[in-house]
Amino acid sequence: MKKFLIFLLFAISLNADIATATTDFMQKDFKITLSWLQEKPKSPAKDFFIIQYLNQEENLSFEEAKTVYDMRYGKNASLDKLFNQRYKKSIPEEDLKCYRASIEELKNSDVRCIALGLSLKEASLLSKKDLEFFINKLDSYPTLKNNLKLISSTDPFNSFINSGTKKFLELFFELEDSYTIKYLNKELPLDFLTKLTQETDFNRFLRTIIFSKDFPNIQKSLYALNSIKTFTPDIDFILGINAINNNNPTIAKSFFLTSFNKTNQRDMKDKAAFWLYLVTKENYYLEELAKSWDNSLYVLYAKELLNIKPDNIIYNLETKNKKSSYDIYNAFDWLNVVEDTKTNLDDMKLQKYSNIFTDENTMPHLAFVLERYNKSKIQYFITPYKDILGKYNIYKQILLYSLARQESRFIPSSISVSSALGVMQIMPFLSLDISQKLNEDYNIYEQFVPKKNIEYASFHLDTLMTQFDNNPLFIAYAYNGGGGYTKGQLKKGLFKEKGKFEPFLSMELISSGETREYGKKVLANFYIYNNYLNSENKISLSTILQNLVSPY
Repeated sequence: MKKFLIFLLFAISLNADIATATTDFMQKDFKITLSWLQEKPKSPAKDFFIIQYLNQEENLSFEEAKTVYDMRYGKNASLDKLFNQRYKKSIPEEDLKCYRASIEELKNSDVRCIALGLSLKEASLLSKKDLEFFINKLDSYPTLKNNLKLISSTDPFNSFINSGTKKFLELFFELEDSYTIKYLNKELPLDFLTKLTQETDFNRFLRTIIFSKDFPNIQKSLYALNSIKTFTPDIDFILGINAINNNNPTIAKSFFLTSFNKTNQRDMKDKAAFWLYLVTKENYYLEELAKSWDNSLYVLYAKELLNIKPDNIIYNLETKNKKSSYDIYNAFDWLNVVEDTKTNLDDMKLQKYSNIFTDENTMPHLAFVLERYNKSKIQYFITPYKDILGKYNIYKQILLYSLARQESRFIPSSISVSSALGVMQIMPFLSLDISQKLNEDYNIYEQFVPKKNIEYASFHLDTLMTQFDNNPLFIAYAYNGGGGYTKGQLKKGLFKEKGKFEPFLSMELISSGETREYGKKVLANFYIYNNYLNSENKISLSTILQNLVSPY
């Protein structure tokens, strides 16, 4: 009975929140129309509503759907998948048979079918005898024939090198991993490697090599790239990480120093300075970090080692305590604020927003504008939605605040480029799954209501907290990149060893760039929020870092 009453109170409160919303799409019987969409500016928000429109109008013709699809802002995997699955032209049955054919079936097929059905990945697993069979059949498909000849070569490595950098990269990414590991894991000649750096896919190649344990010989050949001065600072940095990972701190220092001297970007400079400290133990780099205004993991750790307290963090933000007329659910209104505050954010414009964002519900919006006004040199670690988060234990409160600050800066109407929604940026497929597990009716627009969105995030976190032993960094990785991805990364051996550069080296070897940086930012948030909200049980960053041990 008690659980029922709690649920009933929650439902009444949620309905009250929705009832006060003036946004059209928060109304009970709202339906998206073509004219409504046409009025909206191209943006991630518009892409989200295009998806809802395509789901709502299932009987659109290809032409009608294409008109809507062409309104999109940019690449949205969910939108692209929906459109392509529903409206792509079907593959002829005879071609489909070729795509699905086994190797033995392809041997008995015509040459066109072989060309359609034989992938390079499959070909790289074939015996020399089978490769020769297909090579002899493919005179009318010279590109495929030449690729099979390269694969079947008695000296694949030199054959690939001699075929040129473009072909080398094409085959490297197309072939089965077992083949590339067996035949291509050799030191690359410097002249070839230098030419390789000019290719569009070089950065992808570099990251694939560095974030894998399967190419140690190619990794060592990358040391020679310290003579090239045209790389971006982030490329120099990961080349430094590659050298560290191969026990060569001297080469690493050279790369980190180049990165440090090249960049004016605050986060990149701090990251390079931190690693220069790790490889040299020179206090100069700690002192440089301590001058930084950014409360990143590196800067906070440097200040802790130097016994300096951060002095640019605001926890409490006073508003005018006057009910605001601003609609916190309207994603397009928020988009206007974001665009308007990107440039020319002077005292007059700040005053304008101070007069708009005047109550507790709009505190996150005011904090966002103020941080931009101060060019991030004053940073806001506010704690809104206390009435919602207060029912959770202190650890979960800290975790939710740490994630929400990174996800949305607590803005309820946030919509990401991947259509993640709300304060906690929950993907639609996940919120639908959670609603089913909770046996609740599903309305996707309710994810803009902080209470509902945070409730769903809390439910999701229960699973992640169990899966990753309440470790805030691993939970952050999983919240961003998925539990399966994170488990796979940890099973590679990351966060296992107690080496000289751990856990920092493992942090840099997370393969997804977005997840890698996200985890570090959430961990910094966790440290700050813990020592504010749980002040009787403050914890040092050193202790948090020492506890970053993989459960797998």
